[in-house]
Amino acid sequence: MRFQPPWGGAFRLDTFFHRTPDVLPEETMASIRSAILGSSLLGESNLSGQFSGTYGFSLTFRRDALPDVHERFPAFAPYLAKTLLPECNAFLLNPLLVGKDRNVAAHIDRSLEFYGPSIGCPVAVSVLYVQVPKELRGGALRLYHRGGRVAELTPQQNALVMFRGDLLHEVEAITSGAESMQESRISLVVEQYRAPAEQLANVPRFELRTRSGVRA
Repeated sequence: MRFQPPWGGAFRLDTFFHRTPDVLPEETMASIRSAILGSSLLGESNLSGQFSGTYGFSLTFRRDALPDVHERFPAFAPYLAKTLLPECNAFLLNPLLVGKDRNVAAHIDRSLEFYGPSIGCPVAVSVLYVQVPKELRGGALRLYHRGGRVAELTPQQNALVMFRGDLLHEVEAITSGAESMQESRISLVVEQYRAPAEQLANVPRFELRTRSGVRA
């Protein structure tokens, strides 16, 4: 398994994740939620089979396309300003909606390998918890390293979790709450990559994808 090491200064080698509560103002979180639920792009997930039964869409972009991302999704701008690492140059952004009786199976994020297998894992993955219904049961984020569980993080609304990109992870099944899409466990995820120039050239500057393919 190929992976990039943790970025300088943000993690010690024995630290796998950071969690920051109340990371954005309530009105900003409400705008993000509305932008996700109101998007015409929202549908069954276009990601790998581990995301079966979940909803979302994805946006791949390079750092130089950040103004275009802000223009297309202005509600996401405050979150991106908080979480994007300055040394990373390629990103995959995806809203993730998980409902009752659904989960995300264990996987390591390697989404940009679609554009070149040598890109490998992200440096880090950021997860903003946009909506966590009060009656939600389940839906914890579990992180694994070298076969052992290193964290089980109960979702907390308006918390930001950042974890090492080489970690196997999963979302446990939701057993109650999240009865409809509007009531889902909603997170906004960013995979953050540091790609060498020759690999970065293969990554689209700005590309939206849904289950039906590339979208304008």
